[in-house]
Amino acid sequence: MNTWYHPHHRRLAEATQRALDRHGRALLIDAHSFPSSPLPYELDQRLDRPYICIGTDKFHTSPRLEEAFLHTFSSTGWTVRVNTPFAGALVPMSYYRKEHRLATVMIEANRALYVNESTGERLPCFTSVARTIRQHVLAAISLLNLGD
Repeated sequence: MNTWYHPHHRRLAEATQRALDRHGRALLIDAHSFPSSPLPYELDQRLDRPYICIGTDKFHTSPRLEEAFLHTFSSTGWTVRVNTPFAGALVPMSYYRKEHRLATVMIEANRALYVNESTGERLPCFTSVARTIRQHVLAAISLLNLGD
């Protein structure tokens, strides 16, 4: 915890404060991947998993922010769900449910999109999947006029 977790979250809180001071608002995008089959510890054990999961927080993710990400990722042709199989979005604890100027969203990509889960080797489409995800994140941001 002292080697990785606490230093990472301290730097994240500092970066959040710098963004708030400089721009008056901040958007934190938390990106992860998840396996195509649920692991034993996961609460959601359904086998029908989307390619993209958009995680939200009732306080830090406005309906407009959720809709922008849902809209842009739905145009990929990939299955997209909100808060399924994972819910929530990362918020530095010092801002959690306190700072309305901090918006957050989580983007989780199903590993079946870009990796052979048995071997861990990247699929040939790895770079194009990464590019598609990046383009759709930027498209969602531009829908919100947050890119400045």
